[in-house]
Amino acid sequence: MKLILAGLDHTTAPVEIRERLAFSSTDIPAALTRLTTPQGDRQAPLAEAAILSTCNRVEIYGVAHGSSTAQTLVRFLADFHGLAEHQFASTLFFVSGEGVARHLCATAAGLRSLVLGEAQIQGQVRQSFENAQALGSLGPTLHRLFQHALKAGKRARAETSLGLGAASVSQAGVELARRRLGDLAGCTVLLVGGGEVSELAAQNLLANGADRLMIVNRTEARARELAGRYNATAHGFDDLPHCLSRADIVISSTAAPVPIIYREHVAAALAAKAHARGVGASHEPGAMLLIDLAVPRDFAPDVALVPGAHLYTVDDLQDVVRLTLDQRAGAAAAAERIVHEEVSAFEAWCHTQDAVPALTLLRERAEALRNAELERAMRRLADLSPEQLSVVEGLTRSLVNKLLHPPTRRLRDAAAQGDGQRYAAMVSDLFNLESI
Repeated sequence: MKLILAGLDHTTAPVEIRERLAFSSTDIPAALTRLTTPQGDRQAPLAEAAILSTCNRVEIYGVAHGSSTAQTLVRFLADFHGLAEHQFASTLFFVSGEGVARHLCATAAGLRSLVLGEAQIQGQVRQSFENAQALGSLGPTLHRLFQHALKAGKRARAETSLGLGAASVSQAGVELARRRLGDLAGCTVLLVGGGEVSELAAQNLLANGADRLMIVNRTEARARELAGRYNATAHGFDDLPHCLSRADIVISSTAAPVPIIYREHVAAALAAKAHARGVGASHEPGAMLLIDLAVPRDFAPDVALVPGAHLYTVDDLQDVVRLTLDQRAGAAAAAERIVHEEVSAFEAWCHTQDAVPALTLLRERAEALRNAELERAMRRLADLSPEQLSVVEGLTRSLVNKLLHPPTRRLRDAAAQGDGQRYAAMVSDLFNLESI
């Protein structure tokens, strides 16, 4: 068993690359199937696999076959997304062994997020786990690893102050708007998308004084649901051009695979604002602050060329979150200790797997001997009643279990300390298990 991880995140790759390698929710089943299914006489790339794809990271976790390498996963990413390897390979990082467990546990705890302690990542790791579990691409190793990672994330937020203040990319986006515009009171804010990011943005906008919200979503019923909760107006996508022309701030976070707001949309909206200049306008009339929190991006890149359009992406939030890093340094250290504990627990479990083959053979040998001796005794005790037969059966089973308990416990304990292979070899030799 060899754990392997190939990935990229906001520290290694710009949004232009991350969006091209992102996996949508509809991509993941096909991707996991390709990763774990043999093709003809070719071995599957991985024995177990899970994919974590968020706005700030794309990561493939796997249990490698003997022939699986980092290059195997580079080739898979290139083939799946229709890219040449040289377009992204230099932005990838590769981890193996214990480092994979440490990375995933730290990620779930929010220690690898753009916003330290981000709460959303816990749910995203859980979704990655559930996706792989539903498809059957998880085996015992990744299943156990994700359980420890999710536990690390839960403990980090319950036992430290890392998650205080509702840290999120949404909060950072609102803080960016506040820094650029000052008081948000009187600003008209358009939220595009009806997911968790938009909901968190609405909460933070209201907390920072914004009181005129519009929500546009592909499903208007969802927009109405959010609007009712946050005193906003709800709109379908057909109303997007009209809403853009009224907005001072636009925060977008859909799951669209391609941009949904183009240069001509923003240019037309700014022209309409300029025409209405002085009528209820605020904060540089005729201009808009555009914050794109989606990956892939919701705004076409050339929107930034429109005069009066001030476009920011998730990669522009670095300055905003530096203060968060300073404020949470102590909590991060405490969370790192929790991560270490969960990684150690996972490693102990991995070591115990060294004992499993020997214990299985030992149990099989003992059970075969018990059944053979019981069958021989039954031929000599043909007059026993069913109740008496049950007593004899129970006696032999209990005797075998009690005899096997001490070596089983000692072998598991030795394996947890990293000495499982030596003890397994001793058990195999003592009980002549090779002959089974």
